[in-house]
Order: sequence, then structure tokens, then C-alpha cells
Amino acid sequence: MKRSNLMSVLLFAAQLTVVLMLGACSEKPQDAVAETPVASDAPVVAPVVAVEKGLFFKPELADFGLHNEYDDDGDGDGVNETHVRRYINSKGDTAFSMTTSGQLWAWSLDTRGDDDSDIRKNHVIRDSNCDKVFDERYRLDAQFHVPGCLAEAATADKAGGT
Repeated sequence: MKRSNLMSVLLFAAQLTVVLMLGACSEKPQDAVAETPVASDAPVVAPVVAVEKGLFFKPELADFGLHNEYDDDGDGDGVNETHVRRYINSKGDTAFSMTTSGQLWAWSLDTRGDDDSDIRKNHVIRDSNCDKVFDERYRLDAQFHVPGCLAEAATADKAGGT
């Protein structure tokens, strides 16, 4: 669905909610402010999910090669405590892994030419509690950070001078 159509549907839903709430608070009947929607062939819009909970597996990297690696800021404090490894295959698909304090906590997959909003094909998976199980899946445009259990270890590493 085009973004403008989605915005129109969401705006209509918000207006209808306000009308219904105001009508429910009144002691006298209200005149209808919005027309009742008519059934159409338009697809039903599902809510956009930025993170899903579940059991997820790292991307299959058989056709990927290491492209580059560097340290980056995974918790937003301005210190590059997270080691990132970026991979690429011959089709241009990319993947990356993120490791902090020796613990791998995230993988990402971005398939070239596919819709980045499809969380099943293009995503970041994260181990949220340091149990070595990837239990969260994020859209590529969602924010995610070093899990709290590793942020504490990274802080201790920084204080220790590593």
C-alpha cells in the first residue's frame, strides 16, 4: 500500500476514534460527523510491527564473504564498544553481526531489491538477555541497542581501560 493511502487510512481511523469517544461522553445523541465507511476492495492494513518476540536464527552465510569490520557505538554513549562485521554476497545482499565484550548479540540481513519493510526477509535479530538465543526481530528501520546485560559489561570494560 502506498504511504499516502496508509496515512489516509490512519488519519480516518484516528478521526473516527475521536468522534466515537466524544459521542460516548455526551449525555445527548450526537449527529454523525464522519460517514460510515463503505466496504471496498481495499486491503486491510495490518499494524506496522517494529519488533517481534520469538526464536530467530542467524542468516545463512554460505554465499557471503567478509566485507569489512570495525568498532561502533552500540549503546548511544559515544564510545565504540561494539565490534561490527559486515558481509556481502554476489547478489549484493548484506549481513552484519554485532559483538560486545566478546558476546555476539545481533545479526542483520538486508536482501537487495526486496522490500525493506518485510520483517521476514530484511531484519535485525537480537539476543535481548545474553542467553545466546536470538529472541527479538526488528525491522531494518527500527532502533535497537546493546542488551542491558552487555551494556553493563561494556561499561566495566571501559572503566578497566579496555
